Amino acid sequence: MTTLREKSTDSVYQQLRAKILSNEFRPGMQLLERDLVSLFGVSRTPVREALVRLQKENLLQIIPRHGIRVRQVSLADIEEIDQVQTSLEATVAGVVAATKQRVKDLAPFEQACNAMDRAFAKNDPDAWANADEAFHAHLLKLGGNPRLAQIVNECWDQIRRVRDLTLRLTTLADLPAPQHRAILDAIRAGDSAAAERLCRAYRAQCLQFQIDTLQHFRILEV
Repeated sequence: MTTLREKSTDSVYQQLRAKILSNEFRPGMQLLERDLVSLFGVSRTPVREALVRLQKENLLQIIPRHGIRVRQVSLADIEEIDQVQTSLEATVAGVVAATKQRVKDLAPFEQACNAMDRAFAKNDPDAWANADEAFHAHLLKLGGNPRLAQIVNECWDQIRRVRDLTLRLTTLADLPAPQHRAILDAIRAGDSAAAERLCRAYRAQCLQFQIDTLQHFRILEV
């Protein structure tokens, strides 16, 4: 049975995590434990437990006697995180393609691709990003490996703001050509090798685009 303290810790964790991912608490921002206690209206224990969880996810750093700092992501960090995310996500794409999928299981992919097309036509980066996330989230769901999905999602959370920043600095027309429909076609055809190869290639193109964009604007940390 979940205790009241566990519920309180989870609530603080979810709220604090949301503030970091939405950039309300920006990279490099210094936080104090007492301010978080006041903000969330709880005791110190759930705040401390939530902070430890977020530190393990590399979203913040607890500095003894100096408070808490929202973690920044360097170019080297981006490359390391992307390497893990790409490897696991490509593996999932291969697994999903190797498993015969029902038409209704593939429908969310098609819906996401259509949504991306509409967003691209309107140059709506937020809608495009949401559709892109929906596509990859469904891929992880069909993969059927919760542990792998958790690792990929943690990687994604660490570099989400990188994607958001590069989208603000450019236009959708500048992005690498999407490979989502090609990946879907490979999955539909049961071509595991192609699905994995396409997934790796597209992620590599996106990484290079992000790095090039940040370097162009002389941004070394996000």
